[in-house]
Amino acid sequence: MKDEQHLSRVERRKRELEQQEIESSRVDHGQADEPSIHAQSEQQRERVTRQSEHPFLNEQTQESPRTKNGTAKSSRKRLPRVSLFSKRKPSRPKSRQTTKPSTPSTPAKREMDHASKQPTKRKRKWKGKAVLFLLAMLLIVGYFATAPFTFLIMGSDARVGESLSGSRTDSLQLMEFVPRSGTVQNVSIPRDTYTAIPCEPEREGDKITHAFAFGGAECTIGAVEGLTDASVDGQVVITFESFMELIDLIGGVNVTATHSFSEKGFNQTYEYTEGVSYAMDGDMALAYARHRKSDTDGARSNRQTEVMTAVAEKLASPSGWTKIPATYRFMKEEMGLEMNVLQMASVGLTMISNPEVNKMQVEGQDAYINNVYYYEPLEESVQAIRDALDLSVWGTVR
Repeated sequence: MKDEQHLSRVERRKRELEQQEIESSRVDHGQADEPSIHAQSEQQRERVTRQSEHPFLNEQTQESPRTKNGTAKSSRKRLPRVSLFSKRKPSRPKSRQTTKPSTPSTPAKREMDHASKQPTKRKRKWKGKAVLFLLAMLLIVGYFATAPFTFLIMGSDARVGESLSGSRTDSLQLMEFVPRSGTVQNVSIPRDTYTAIPCEPEREGDKITHAFAFGGAECTIGAVEGLTDASVDGQVVITFESFMELIDLIGGVNVTATHSFSEKGFNQTYEYTEGVSYAMDGDMALAYARHRKSDTDGARSNRQTEVMTAVAEKLASPSGWTKIPATYRFMKEEMGLEMNVLQMASVGLTMISNPEVNKMQVEGQDAYINNVYYYEPLEESVQAIRDALDLSVWGTVR
């Protein structure tokens, strides 16, 4: 009887606990659809403490329950059942990662990566600066190479074997090259032109040919600049001998005669017919350029210009490019050439464009001063030449 009462009390207590669990679960579901893990863990702790505090429940749980047949039930825990309609998805095994996991970058590694990228950035910056520098240099070179260039050709009357010292200028050609407009201004100055001479300060004027005899190329340049108001950028002094050697060095020139005459050279006498083109060597070209018996001194200056223009055209042609270095060295050593690379480029660019040559000559009249013959220039002619030479980089009058 006591055992039945004892069991009934135990049974009643179990039912009370089960009823409390059912009620607590209903309350929890009513408050929230998804109870927190913390609340569930608290409820489980309360159940365990209640069961441990009740002596009859502890004893009952320690005894293994029996079935109707009297055999003991297995004490092995049952696995939780998984319903096919449960919303909870069974956990799947994690698939192996095919890609290499990213390792956290440490400060040291970040510094190494930064250091490895710095040379590339520096190289790019250096290349950019180099390109800008080259562009700037090209612009500067292009500007100076296409700027107007004034060149003075002084033809000495020194014969073969004679010294330049004390000789006079047989001809003076002032040439202005304007690459951007493709024009050439050519001014011929007769040898007897009366003008002020820098190396003869005690005199008001003299023949311009005497400037070379008294002060060489420097004095002659000063006299030409004073007469024309132009600034001479380069110069060359040509003798009979150096003239012939220059023509032979470049392989001769082609010149169309503008006057019919005959002239004796060092090797033979040459006949020239107006309008006929001749392939001239050094001796034939010199005879053509120095003739002045059958016409005027101005016509002789024009023929000298024709020969020098033919030389420039020959060097500017594709067949003459290979001869430029040797020609430059010869003119530098034997003719006192003063012309830098940019000035040579200015001349070459002008001649390649097949320029229009504007030929001018100082016009004047015969005059005698102290019974000495002079060629006195006209003020109108000198002013016209000064205006024509005062050009901008585009070949327009300033």
